[in-house]
Amino acid sequence: MSNFEVLDPKQHQTLRVNTQPGAAFGDDVMSAMVFPFEFRTLQAEYPILFRKDGQTGQFYALALLGLEPKENLYLDGAQWIARYLPLSARRAPFLITERKSLDDQKPAELLVSIDLDHPRTQHPDGELVFNEDGSNSALLDSTIECLGDIHAGHEQTRHYFDALSALSLITPMSLEVPLEEPLELTGFYGIDEDQLAALSDADLKQLQTAGGLEPTYMVLASLSQLSGLIQKKQHRILKALDH
Repeated sequence: MSNFEVLDPKQHQTLRVNTQPGAAFGDDVMSAMVFPFEFRTLQAEYPILFRKDGQTGQFYALALLGLEPKENLYLDGAQWIARYLPLSARRAPFLITERKSLDDQKPAELLVSIDLDHPRTQHPDGELVFNEDGSNSALLDSTIECLGDIHAGHEQTRHYFDALSALSLITPMSLEVPLEEPLELTGFYGIDEDQLAALSDADLKQLQTAGGLEPTYMVLASLSQLSGLIQKKQHRILKALDH
């Protein structure tokens, strides 16, 4: 269970957060939600796939980290072996929430909350959230920037998938992983390359104007990382057999 509280420099003066990667902190996950503005950097490290929310029917993007549930092949003990961590993998135990104003003309206030029951908040050797004078620590400042990007990223995601859907560019995908005991990953979606290639100049311009052209090609480029992910899996299997 989560136990979120809005951050307060007086109430949380001595609060510390452990930022070290690790399975004990919830990093042993098969995927991480990602946002279109991350795709250019992500494609050099992770395969980018799509999924559909079972409740809302909305599509979202994810970086594939493993090939089975609770498996992160980029995680090696206390190290995340990659040059870039998805923003959603950096935010815990923090969360950004909206507090709506009684005045409909005023925008909602964005508040930073922290999960006091998260494993990262239970380690006294972590980094302080607030400085002694009550000002934001470097950790909190970077977290606020990260949460702001995530907040904007959700809106960008909605527009991106609206643009893809309008041009019928989303297609179901199933991935067969050639291991000694083969795996098949289902429930994923990707870019329909044939449909993309068949777009007219006007359609391509429409996608570009919507800001969706570059992210789409970054998604396609990222699929080259699947072979590397499979190699990581094979290496982990062999390492387990050696022990």
